[in-house]
Amino acid sequence: MHKHVSALAIVALVCAPAFAFAQPQVNVDLTPEQQAYQARTDARIRSWIHEENREASDEERTFISQHWQRTARLWRIRRLAGDAHDAAIVARVDQLLLRADNILEHQLMRMRAHAPVMQFAPGAVDVAQAPPPPQVEVQGNPPGPGQIWTPGYWHWNGMRHVWMAGAWAAPPQPGMIYEPARWESRNGRYFFNDGRWRVGAQPAANVVYEPPPPPQTVVDVQMAPPQPLVEVRPPGPAGGVWIPGYWNWNGQRHVWLSGRWSAGRPNMHWEPDHWVRAGNGWRQEHGRWAR
Repeated sequence: MHKHVSALAIVALVCAPAFAFAQPQVNVDLTPEQQAYQARTDARIRSWIHEENREASDEERTFISQHWQRTARLWRIRRLAGDAHDAAIVARVDQLLLRADNILEHQLMRMRAHAPVMQFAPGAVDVAQAPPPPQVEVQGNPPGPGQIWTPGYWHWNGMRHVWMAGAWAAPPQPGMIYEPARWESRNGRYFFNDGRWRVGAQPAANVVYEPPPPPQTVVDVQMAPPQPLVEVRPPGPAGGVWIPGYWNWNGQRHVWLSGRWSAGRPNMHWEPDHWVRAGNGWRQEHGRWAR
């Protein structure tokens, strides 16, 4: 039977109420175009919402949630229209997606004007159950030169705390040190901050960050990266460019590499590291300077 999607259907779906909070989970049923859209837009949202080290408000969270719901409906219509070879509806949906993105950017920029400065990064996990005391671990000798001990920690698996053993690891980039994972207690709740690698000291104001060379072979992993962490930026140089942190695959799991400041490059901007769907797995797109 021939599939037909009308402009009225677009309006009905776009104007329907939205209640979800987080970005829709990326799955293998999405088209490559929609996967790229979600990854690109999610990165932009995180950049907008935390620019100038500002807190996220409930108003922003609600608006972003509604944006994801509306665009998910638009993408469903676009797929139906593509299956029906209705180029006019596909073009109309593309216009509505662009309009939704422009409204999102405008609204978030408006909300930024009154957002408070972030005092501490929110924990990636928020639970009512306190973690047990840390277990005593035997480190042994490092397996090679330059290896750093990354202590074990209690991981919340959704139902209970599970101990994750420590291990020796080489810094992903020269000059990095490791900050162990930790739990914080605030107002009767427990917030988890994952372990992370960070630069030992922020570089001088005139030093331009040069990303490490990409690996010789493309690394595809089956484990999806966690959501990017929200970072509190240290004071930066005048005119500096913030290089956002990202999840790096260390051969066994994703480990966070904290952000840093850099001097800017004339007429160039930084495209952050991010992960994209690659078949049934995930592939890292490395950060770079671009015009």
